[in-house]
Amino acid sequence: MSVISRVYTALINGLATLGGLIIAGVCLLIVYDVVARNIGLQPPSSTVALTEYALLYFTMLAAPWLVRVRGHIVVEIIHGRLTGTAKKIVDKLILAVCIVVAVFICVLATALALEAWQLGEVEIRSLNMPRWLLFSPLALGFGLMGTEFLRLLVRGETVADGTAQREAL
Repeated sequence: MSVISRVYTALINGLATLGGLIIAGVCLLIVYDVVARNIGLQPPSSTVALTEYALLYFTMLAAPWLVRVRGHIVVEIIHGRLTGTAKKIVDKLILAVCIVVAVFICVLATALALEAWQLGEVEIRSLNMPRWLLFSPLALGFGLMGTEFLRLLVRGETVADGTAQREAL
């Protein structure tokens, strides 16, 4: 395995781990919020906003890893009934569509992030957050998902049927 491949794999795994840590952090934040309310303390005013932002971040950080281990959604009732050439053609078609959609969303999110950064836009809620930070995880996540779908296509792998990969979950 080349150095680039190892670094890329470490990136995918690291982002998924970071996504998991964000989930744990949100759980702790919610527990603290509830306990603080029940013992009469003032809970943080930004719990809801932080939780909503965290949903975006942990989803986009873990999504490329889910594609890698084939944890993404596939309509297996149809896909599983195909065999031979038909299955290979459908796999390539599905992967091509996934690549196009992921790249499109990545480009759009990147453009929106750059525009928000240049204009200095701020998301004003209980917590003020630069708006570009809301588009950046979309650009990263969909860009890496597109790369993972391309990787599956180039290697000739199927969209589903990752028995070994599912065991890794």
